[in-house]
Amino acid sequence: MESRCFKFLFLCAILLGTASLRAQTRYLTKTVSITIPTVLDLQLSSGSSLNFIFDTSTKLDNGIELLTATTLTYRSNQAWFVTIQSVAANFSGGQGTMPASVLQFKKNVGGTYAPLSNSPLSLSGTTGAKNLRGTSTIGVDYFMNPGFVYEPALDYSLDILFTISNL
Repeated sequence: MESRCFKFLFLCAILLGTASLRAQTRYLTKTVSITIPTVLDLQLSSGSSLNFIFDTSTKLDNGIELLTATTLTYRSNQAWFVTIQSVAANFSGGQGTMPASVLQFKKNVGGTYAPLSNSPLSLSGTTGAKNLRGTSTIGVDYFMNPGFVYEPALDYSLDILFTISNL
C-alpha cells in the first residue's frame, strides 16, 4: 500500500510539474540591423548625342527643335534636384567662337527654353525646392538657332553635364 501511495504521489507531482511548465511563458528578442546607403543615381537612357544639321537657309532662319532628345533616368532615396550645364563656355571647333547659350533647353513637360551656360542651371527641382525620393525619368527638349551670325563649320561641338544632388 505504501508503494501505491508513493506511486500516486509521484504521478501527482509529475502532473503538477508538467502543468506548471505549461503555464510559463518565455520571450526572446532579436535585434535586426539594416544599413541603407544614400542613393543618387542618374543615367542617360537615350539621346547620348545631339545632332543639329542646318542644311537649309530656312533652318538657319527658324532654328531646329529636338523634342525629348535626351532622357535621363534617376533613382534616389533622398530629396534631390538635377542641374544642367555646358562643360565649356563656348562650342569647340569651327572658325569662330559660338557661345553655349546658342543652345537652349527645357524639361519636356512644360516650361520655356533657357540658354545653356557653363554654370549649373536647374532642370528639375532646386536646392530650395527638391523633388521627392523615388525613381522615374526626365525628358529634355533642345532648341538651337545660330542664325547667320557664326562661321560655317562641320565640327562645332559642346559637352553637356547633368548632375543629381541632394545638397
